Parts: sequence; structure tokens; C-alpha cells
Amino acid sequence: MKKISHFTGVILIVALLSDFGCSRMVFAATSNDNVKDAVEELNASVKDKRDRISEIDNLISGYRNKIAQQEAQQTNLANETLLLENRIKEKELAILRVKTEIEALKLEIESLDHQIDDQEQRIAKQKLLIAELIRRVRQSDEVNTLDVFLTRPTLSSFFDRLEEIKKLERSLGETIEQVKDVKKVLEETKKARDDRLENIKLQEKELEIDQQKLESEKNFKLSLITQTQQSQQEFEKILYELKQQQQTTQDDIARLEDKLKETLKSVDDALARGDILLNWPVQPLRGISAHFHDSDYPFRNLFEHPGTDIPTPVGTPIHAAAGGYVAWNKTGRMYGNYTMIVHPGGIATIYAHLSKFIAKPDTYVERGDVIGLSGGRPGDPGAGLSTGPHLHFEVRQDGIPVNAENFLPSY
Repeated sequence: MKKISHFTGVILIVALLSDFGCSRMVFAATSNDNVKDAVEELNASVKDKRDRISEIDNLISGYRNKIAQQEAQQTNLANETLLLENRIKEKELAILRVKTEIEALKLEIESLDHQIDDQEQRIAKQKLLIAELIRRVRQSDEVNTLDVFLTRPTLSSFFDRLEEIKKLERSLGETIEQVKDVKKVLEETKKARDDRLENIKLQEKELEIDQQKLESEKNFKLSLITQTQQSQQEFEKILYELKQQQQTTQDDIARLEDKLKETLKSVDDALARGDILLNWPVQPLRGISAHFHDSDYPFRNLFEHPGTDIPTPVGTPIHAAAGGYVAWNKTGRMYGNYTMIVHPGGIATIYAHLSKFIAKPDTYVERGDVIGLSGGRPGDPGAGLSTGPHLHFEVRQDGIPVNAENFLPSY
């Protein structure tokens, strides 16, 4: 009875292999076809997005060429206004490009999800087959070869039986290899998916930066129109005032530092020792909107950006970056309300676009003292020619603008 049962087991194994082959083919035909159709449809959508991105890139390139040509032309109000309009259009296209890129990445992730599901189902089905094959192989191993020989009616049928067992073992090995292959593909697919998810995060950060730049360009255009009242004469006055302001500031720093040389040494020990480390006048919780000599600075066609712009809501307390002497509070067309503090070591700091002065001229302030409130909203009193609510923080060394971030802690 046991011999008959064993022979029946072999027949069942062969049938199992045959059935699995058929069911796997049916499964593949159903599952793979469905996945293939879904993936092809998604890939077609991705291609459409990529084609759209190429079109946007061409448009951006066209606007950048226009901008470069306009920057080389004579500086006047009409040209500056047109330049701003083209920069705004370029930024809008850059935002559209990033949004389209994010959409394409999400479609690619959806396609990869289909492939991952299909691969996981294939692995699960193959694991079931392996478990059944292992059980059958163990069952075959329990039967003595002599018993098998004695149960076979002929010698050829005995060898046929042994060949069936070998086929069973080969099928087990092949199935295990197939699982390994599919697992490898699955890992690669999951990595591709993770890479795209990470790329989306980067694109979303870029989108946020581009939106800030667009807002800055629009605010600058509004400020320029408000300040000049669309008059070339007023525009030239602003440029002249800016040049005068730069020179006056430089002269004032040299004069005041010489006058207060002895007094300043005791104001801030850290600076007096030469440890020229400043505190942030306001925490850069929203990052930096314009760095020193920033290539994306909206005013760069008129002058290099001499400071560091820190976005912050209107009315935020502004703190002295170090102890020093409040040289003056002034109001100008460019900086709006701005305060200058002279420190030891040839260092001076400027705080611009203030909505309110607090520290008084000819007084000493300690590091961290509140010296004013932030402003910069276009059209508000004291905003000056501003790109939006922020503090313009400037560091002068021996009267010359230098990169403030070299004097500040990392953020």
C-alpha cells in the first residue's frame, strides 16, 4: 500500500509541476498583461510630461536670452521694467517646469508600484511551489531505492522513476533561482521608487525657492513703480541716491571708528579680542532669500547685492548683531528705514527696511539688544525699494561691504 502511495505521490508531483506551469502561465497572462497595460499607459503619460518639460525648457531658454540682451543695454526705467517682466515670466515658467516634473515623477512611482505588486505576487506564488516541492522531495527521500526497484514492473520503468525524481529536484532548484531573480528585480524596482520619492522632495524644495523668487520679482516691480511713479527722472534720482549712500556710509564708518576707537574696545569683548563672530539679528527660520552678490537678486542689473536678506514677518524684533555704537537712523529711497552700528575691529553692521526705529543714535547697545522692528512690505512706510517683508543685513569691513554669512553661525 505504501509503494502504491509513493508511486501516486510521484504522479501528483509531476501533475503539480505541470499544473503550476499552466497556472503560472495563466497567472502571468492575466496579471502580467494587466500590469503591462497599466505600465504602458502610465509611461505614455510620463512621456507627455517629459515632452512638455522640453517645451518649457525651450521657452525658459528664450526668456533667458532676452534677459541677457536687456542686461547689456543701457540702464533706464523702461528697460528695467521690461527686464523685470521677462524675469517674472521666466520664474513662472520655472515653477511650471518643476510642477510638471513632480507630476511626471508621481506617474513613474505609480508605474513602479504596479511592477512591485506584480513581482511580490510572483514571489509569493513561487514560494508556495517551493514549499510543496520540498515536501514532495522529502517524501521521495523516505522511500528506499530498492523498494522503488522492486515496485517497478520493468527495468526501464525503474529508471524512468529515478529520472522523475531528478526532474523534481531540478525543478526545485530552478524555482529557487527564479525567486532569487525576481527578488533582485524587486529590490531594484523599490530602489528606483525610493529615488523618485527623494527626487520629489528635492523638486518641492526647488518649487518653494522658485515661488519665493517670483514673489520677490513681483514685489520689486511694484516697489519700482511706486518709488519712481514711472518717471525716468525719479529712477535716476534713486540710482544717484544709492551711490551717494554707499559713499557716505563708507566715510561715516571711518570717521566714527576713529573718533570712538578707545570706547569701542570695551563695548564687546569678543570683537575686541578679534573673535569677529556676530549673532543673527533675526533667526533665519525661513532661510535666506538673497545672499551676498546673489546672481538671482532682482536689482542685480542696477548693483550687486551688498548684504544678506532674511525673510521675516513685518514687526519682528531686530537685535544688534554685536555690541557697538549706534551711528545713525536714516530713511532713504532704496533702504527705507535703516540703522547702522559701528563695532570694534573695523566692523559695521546695517539693518535695513525697518518698520520702526528703537535704538537711538549716539547710544551704545549690547549684543542682542532690540534696535528696531522689521518691515519691507512694498508700499509700507520705511520699506524702501523692497522685494517683500524681510531684513536686509549688511556687514562692512573698513567701509567695504563683505559677506555677512562669513561672520555668522551656521543656520
